[in-house]
Order: sequence, then structure tokens, then C-alpha cells
Amino acid sequence: MKKILAIDDNEINLELLNQSISRYYPDFLFLRATNGETGLEIAFNENPEIILLDILMPGLNGYEVCEILKKNKVTSHIPVLMISALGENPGERTKGLNAGADAFLSKPFMVAELQAQINVALRIKGVEDLLRKRNKNLELSIRTQTNKYQRREERIQQIFEHARQFYWEVDKEGTVVYISPVIESLLKLKSLDVMGKISFSELFQTESINWHIKLSEKVEIKEVEIKLKVGNTFLWFTFNSFPFFDKKKKYAGTRGICFDVTQRKKAEMALLKNMKQIQLYQEKLKKLNNEITLIEERERRKIAENLHDSLGQTLSLAYLKLSAIDNQKFEEDVRNKVDEIFNLLTKAINESRDLTYDLSPPILYELGLISTFKWRLQQIEKVNNIKTQIVGEKIILNIKKEIAIFIYRIVNELLHNVLKHAFATEITIEIEQKGKKYFITVHDNGVGINNNSQKKVFNHGGFGLMSIKERLESFNGHLYLKSELGKGTKAVIELPEYSN
Repeated sequence: MKKILAIDDNEINLELLNQSISRYYPDFLFLRATNGETGLEIAFNENPEIILLDILMPGLNGYEVCEILKKNKVTSHIPVLMISALGENPGERTKGLNAGADAFLSKPFMVAELQAQINVALRIKGVEDLLRKRNKNLELSIRTQTNKYQRREERIQQIFEHARQFYWEVDKEGTVVYISPVIESLLKLKSLDVMGKISFSELFQTESINWHIKLSEKVEIKEVEIKLKVGNTFLWFTFNSFPFFDKKKKYAGTRGICFDVTQRKKAEMALLKNMKQIQLYQEKLKKLNNEITLIEERERRKIAENLHDSLGQTLSLAYLKLSAIDNQKFEEDVRNKVDEIFNLLTKAINESRDLTYDLSPPILYELGLISTFKWRLQQIEKVNNIKTQIVGEKIILNIKKEIAIFIYRIVNELLHNVLKHAFATEITIEIEQKGKKYFITVHDNGVGINNNSQKKVFNHGGFGLMSIKERLESFNGHLYLKSELGKGTKAVIELPEYSN
């Protein structure tokens, strides 16, 4: 049975959540915990579908619980929805999201809003679970194929150790004068029917137009692969030969040996075929990952539009209605209440707008990618007291809309890394066009990283940079990291020009 875990030190809040879950999610088992330690234990043992998490609790607070959940492999994939009265504070929401929360809900909340947030989290988790399952199946398939190839190679090695080979000798005119009797089982020829009757070129007839050797005293052949047709099938041999001479040191003919490598060749072709299939599966996984991202982006935009069109307009209408009576004379206590309502409405309008932009910035769809970069830098400069600038803002980026979404999320992830790890005081986004390629650089003056750490970041680093690299490669883009200790970091995104 699927489960939903709520962690809150207030029994009344837990009971309210229990009633809501029981009503709208009857197929889910509601689990509760009144402190962070108990909540973690239940999460590790029960593996719920989603976790509803309060912030202010005795012992471990919500931020600490969220960080522990997201760092543990068992629970890192579980969506965490923070529910707290602190949600009205943008700084607290940002702190919660940085701790790993997938969404934030302010108390007191509307049940419809809670239901919408849970539905989105469950949809995204369902898609991610499907992707993990397919990845697991692919890994199992690769291990199975690898074991098969290893067993096949062992068999081939045994064949090599007991392989039959045949020897041959031709005179200086090229006529076969000797051949091993084993050719009867290999080439379906009798040695007596070959010796003195068949020439070298007749014995080694191949379909390759490049196979033509004129035997002479100067020709020595080592490990050349040939393909011979025997009946209705083909056999592969490695061909070795060398000239020999008579007592007067004159060229007398050529001797050689051929090893049957048919089994190895077939195994190589089978391996090549399966490797192409694996590459195809990998391409499909990349495509699926992109589709999941687009689905997530559409959901974000849908929620943002609903917030703007529904909640935003409702708040604005309430503000206008209140403004209509603002000029009337009231008693002092009534006037104070009216002013307080004005302040609350203004705060709610600003927070709904900020939440809309966090989910899916309308400016990205209305004014384009560069304007969105400029807006994002302004937000960083305002909130974090970091100097920012954008270079090349007049360049027109001719790329597809869905790729623009990816690029915005990638740049946003790079900016998030700078804010989290670089301790920078300046951030620059630079846009360049060279031929039919664009280069978008996120440059900071932070602490930087050394060369060994850069390799570790790309080869064994966090999921964020791996995900960025995979997404860029899916549409022929690339990510380059340039950094020195104490001299900041440059993250360069290279992508080709696309027509919309």
C-alpha cells in the first residue's frame, strides 16, 4: 500500500493532514511522526511516496531532516513538501529549497493547494520512478550481455588453444605443392585434389576486391585476415606466409599457415551488433530524460499560470475593492485594520508573483532567454548582495523554444552552484556567437577548483553536472569547465544554432 508521511510536532496539524489525506487519497496509508528523529526512522523503514515536513520542531528541525533525507540513497528520491508558517518569508522558502525540498506550502494552507502540490509531486515521482526502473533494467541487461560476452570469450580462447590450422606450400609458379589433410574438415577439399592441381589464387579465392597478393621472394605476410566462402557459408582465417629458398639461395616458393578464427569473428560481429543496440537504448534514455524535463516544465508553467490567473487576479481584485473604500473616513482602529489588510494583500501579491517566477518565469516565453538571464541576475544581486552583469545581451539566440527552456534551467543550476559553493562577489553571464555556434559562459570570481578536482567533478561528481552534460549532449551541446584555485570558475555552454 502506498504511504504518505507527515512530520509535525503539532498533533492538531497532523490530524488535519490525516483528514485531508483520508478524503482525497483513500488508497494511501497516512503515517505520522511528531519529531524529526522519529520521522527519519519511519522514512527509512516505510519508504513513503511523499513526505509532508514541518520546519520548527524540537530536536532536528525541518531543514536538517530534509538534508538528511536527500543525502541518503534510500530516501533521496522521495519528494519533500515543506509546510510551515515560515513559508511567507522568501528567505525561509529559499533555505528550504536549498536544503532539498521539492516544494513549499505556507500555513495556514488551503486544502486545494495542498492537493495540487501533492498531485504534482506524485506525478513527477511517478515519471522518475519509471526512469529509474528502466535504468535498472538497462544495467541488468548490460551486465547480462557482459557476462555472456565474457563466457563467449572464454569459449573462444579454448577454441584457440585447440584450434585446427592448415599448412600450405606453393612453388615459385604459385602451384600448391603441399597442404595439410585437415582442409577436408575445414574447406571441404581433399588434399590430393589440391596438390599439383590448384594454384595459390584459386585456393584463396575471396570476395574482397582488395585481396590480391603476388607471391615473391620479397613478400612476407603476417596476421592478415581473409574471408573464404565454403559451400553456403563463410569462414574467417588469419593468413601468415613467408618465402623460402633453395640451396642456391634462389626463390623456390612460399610457405604459410592459416588459423580458423571464424568463431571469434562471429562473436565480434555479435558484440558490435549488441553494442549498437546498447547505444540505441542509451539514446532512448536521453530522449526520455528530455521528455520528462519538458513534462516537468509544462507542469511548472501550468501551475504558474494558474497562480497568476486565479490567485493573482483574486488578490488584485481584492486590493482594488479595498482601494475603493480607502478614501472614506474611518475611526482610528478601523483605519489601522484597513492599512493592515492593505499590507497583507500587497505582501500576498508580491509573494504570488515571486512564486510564479520561481516556477516558470513568464519573461522566458515573452521576451526570450537573454532577458530571462538579465532578470535572474537582478534577482541574485538583490537577494545575495552580489555584483552581476551580462555581456552580449544584444545577440539574438536562434534556438528552439524547448532547448531555450533547457538552457535556462542549466544556467540557473550553474548560478545556484556559484551561490552555494564559490563564495563569489561577482557573477557574469557572457553570450557569444562564433559561426553557427553559441557560447554561454557563467563566470564568477570565487574560490575556484584545481585541475584534479575538475576531473573528479566531471567523472565522479554530483548529479547536477552529470545531468547538465547529458542534456547538452542530447542536442549536440557541450559543457566546458575552466577554473583555478583563487581565480574563479568559468562554465562554458556550447550549443549549435537551431531554427525555431
